[in-house]
Amino acid sequence: MADHKLDLLFWEGFTVTELERTPGVTRITLLPQVGHPAQCSSCGQHSERVHEHGWRTIRDLPMLGNAVWLRVRLRRVRCDGCGPRTKRVS
Repeated sequence: MADHKLDLLFWEGFTVTELERTPGVTRITLLPQVGHPAQCSSCGQHSERVHEHGWRTIRDLPMLGNAVWLRVRLRRVRCDGCGPRTKRVS
């Protein structure tokens, strides 16, 4: 079960679902929060229509001497004005 207290430390609109620690490395998996609107990365318009999902791996700043890798599930939204775009992450 995820510890939702960790959600406050990471990206708005995402939930920490997995935390894996090995010597020198921390891997964190983030999923979009249910009900949190996706936003077009081009124009900023909110969209409820999801075109597809994809995974992105991002190296974050080190934490407590460990390398930190984020595995993030991003939504591609179908924006009425721009067409399919990856969700803006703030």
